Amino acid sequence: MRRIQTNDLIKYFANTSIQYTDLFVTSLDPNVHDHNRNTAPCLNGLVITLSGSADFSLNGEVYAIHKGVILHAGPNMAIDIKVTSKEPWHYTVLHYEMLNRPFSMDIGHFEIATGHHHKLDYLVHQLIYFEKIPGDMNRLKCKSLFLQLVEFIVICAKMQTSNNVVDQAITFITEHYNLPITIAEIAEEVGCDRRRFAYLFDKQIGMSPIQFLTEIRLKQSRELLRTTSIPIKEIAELIGYQDAFYFCRVFKKQYHMTPTNFRKQYLTV
Repeated sequence: MRRIQTNDLIKYFANTSIQYTDLFVTSLDPNVHDHNRNTAPCLNGLVITLSGSADFSLNGEVYAIHKGVILHAGPNMAIDIKVTSKEPWHYTVLHYEMLNRPFSMDIGHFEIATGHHHKLDYLVHQLIYFEKIPGDMNRLKCKSLFLQLVEFIVICAKMQTSNNVVDQAITFITEHYNLPITIAEIAEEVGCDRRRFAYLFDKQIGMSPIQFLTEIRLKQSRELLRTTSIPIKEIAELIGYQDAFYFCRVFKKQYHMTPTNFRKQYLTV
């Protein structure tokens, strides 16, 4: 059984162009053994349980599937399914096409732990409903619902790995980014060892605490450069940098231009 890291899941869906194609809904009785067939040859699929449970094997690797656990299947994989619940296993498979693959990642088959969420159930049933109705408007609705569903699946997966220390740190950083705070001070604020804090933060967010703090500061600086005539030295101080020259170096490294050149291009007032 493979469970994808949350950060890899976010990276995949954020950077890969995907397009919903279709879905099917079906059931298997407890005494039925579904095997000797493959997944769709050119499509990826999300296997989502509507009720019951089953052991779902892809290329010989077994996944225990039930509500709260979604299975991602790649193209042309050998299937073997055994129902593990006393009642029939009722499920849907949502097919999508991957239009590009901009980075190296073995997406294949893997499990996504989402937990139970009413909104997830609602989006799935909405997609199933609109899939039955012909017409371009409903086709567009299905595409929109699929993307909403993918986004919520990622959110749910992220919530499953959430850490209270990291949540506290994010709140503290977003409220105090304008102060000359350090990572050691943030770790102390949330009551965690600095190295442990850095590890937990990177595992959940996908970047180091200093990268996150820098992103927050630079995004705010861009807004100030675009919408105000405040001197760059003062902008640096407003976002937590006491040294304007250092701020300019960080800004140029991130955006490949100086704050002055950025302002010349994007100033709106």
